[in-house]
Amino acid sequence: MVGGVIQAIGWAFLPFIAWPLIHLAFGHKTLVRDFSTALISLIDQLTYRFGEAAKWLLPLLVLSVAASVFALSIFGVTTTKWLESAKYLQALVIMLGAAATLLAGQHVRVDIFHTRMTDTAKARVDLFGYFILMVPVCILLIWNAQSFVGFSWAIREGSSEANGIRGVYLLKTLIPVFAITMLIQGLAIATRAAMCLRGQLRPERPKGVPPFFRTTSEESL
Repeated sequence: MVGGVIQAIGWAFLPFIAWPLIHLAFGHKTLVRDFSTALISLIDQLTYRFGEAAKWLLPLLVLSVAASVFALSIFGVTTTKWLESAKYLQALVIMLGAAATLLAGQHVRVDIFHTRMTDTAKARVDLFGYFILMVPVCILLIWNAQSFVGFSWAIREGSSEANGIRGVYLLKTLIPVFAITMLIQGLAIATRAAMCLRGQLRPERPKGVPPFFRTTSEESL
């Protein structure tokens, strides 16, 4: 059932993947431009709020690690669940926060080249990277996740340790969730790049998120 849900989400999103190219071809039409603006704004806001929620897992991660260290060093006791909880929280922060990190432009880039590029060159790189790199990898992750995530849910897979956390199936579910959220945020970035290549104003970004392109003070979005 879970595998079928993942597949359904993938197929539902598939028609939108080519939207940046559609905007490049027909971006002069008001309907296309308005849809792109609404799509970017919606995705950016959802990703931003998702990332803001995920960041609150960081204090829990710190407390979990600190409590485990203190319990072991001072009282000489620890539990498997306690140790595994840090791994679960770390996985949640990384996988759920990846799209928000992409939105903020904080993923690793070859900055020695990227920072020296013009806005047009940056937009072309983002558009190329989305279709040639991000889309194939994310689709591959979603496709391959169907079977092992579905099986993991079917048996409610848990820790290999007898007294560990019985939630490995939840961790495995984070893989397609990561791929889907990255693909959706990548769509917003690629559509924004298409608007930049057409010399159009882009929608405002969430508060506190730096702009992608800085052609003029008016278009530094």
